Amino acid sequence: MARGWLRLSLRGSEFPVVREAASAAEALTLISQAEPGLLLVDHRLTDSGGIELIRELRDRGVTAPAVLLATTSQPGLNEAARDAGAQGTLLKTGSASELLEALRTVELGRESFDSRHPRRPPVCSTLSPREREVLILVAEGATNNEIASVLGIGIETVKTLLRRTFAKLGVQRRVQAVWAARELGIV
Repeated sequence: MARGWLRLSLRGSEFPVVREAASAAEALTLISQAEPGLLLVDHRLTDSGGIELIRELRDRGVTAPAVLLATTSQPGLNEAARDAGAQGTLLKTGSASELLEALRTVELGRESFDSRHPRRPPVCSTLSPREREVLILVAEGATNNEIASVLGIGIETVKTLLRRTFAKLGVQRRVQAVWAARELGIV
């Protein structure tokens, strides 16, 4: 659906859609055959995250400007995308004119990061060692009871540590915390 919207939005513009990929693996193959002039990368791919794909492309020497497309506003996404080598971000809920403006901006060598992604405060140094341990176990799929058992602490302590960690990461759910931890290099 998102690729269909992109094709329609770009129809008749100076940005023809040359190739499409549904997964990071497919994108890597296509890009190895002919380097594109500009990349639109979905934040959530079937086999990887868009940030990881951009990082991999940069490691392979691909220099085409990249714009990361996200479905929802996410704290820290601009910073994570920039760190991976992207030149911009855009919400999929944006208009066709916003898309074209972002593409024109990055094509000119400038950045275009969507202001609807709030900055995430630096949290790596503010997480306590115990909060990091809990976050790593959450990323491994452990339940609160399992975390309590592994760490030898009470279930209420686990809940408190999770609340504090979520607050520091600026997230509300476990899945968001795991994504934030990945982007920060904690897991």
